[in-house]
Amino acid sequence: MATGVYGHGDAGNGELSKNSGEALRPATLPVWLHKRNVQNKFGSNVPTPETPVPDAYTGATPESDFQLVVKTDKPLNGKYRIYLEINQPRDFIDYWNSTKFPDNKHYKSSCQPSVAYAVTIDTKTTGEYFLNPVGHGHYACEDGKLYTDLSGFTTALTIAKKISLTITINN
Repeated sequence: MATGVYGHGDAGNGELSKNSGEALRPATLPVWLHKRNVQNKFGSNVPTPETPVPDAYTGATPESDFQLVVKTDKPLNGKYRIYLEINQPRDFIDYWNSTKFPDNKHYKSSCQPSVAYAVTIDTKTTGEYFLNPVGHGHYACEDGKLYTDLSGFTTALTIAKKISLTITINN
């Protein structure tokens, strides 16, 4: 997602190529894309090789546990809502199946929509915070809304076993 280049590029009409290559897959992270709101040369808000973002923001989910260590440029003070949006491409299940929106090429590259996790943190309270599922993005990235109904979701809710963040204060 960060560069618009995938292990399986766009073969046309939402189908995956056998080879790596460029693809516009807005249904991957629709909530984040709409909040980011940076247009590319195609009039879409999906990163491309010409308009990439760091993989620290969006990249392939590691196959095992990992830690991402970040720090702010300036001290934060107060409460913040932290979101994480994840998706597994072409994750077909009974409810989100290949015939649900057969003419929508963006849906065909995603299937089960992205799942958003969130937690409210207080920068004055150190410790571990756990993110919980709070909703999903639009199945074809037609808007940036967070839909809170997660009924019908199965495997998309098991991409991560636990998502947490730890607040530490360094003086």
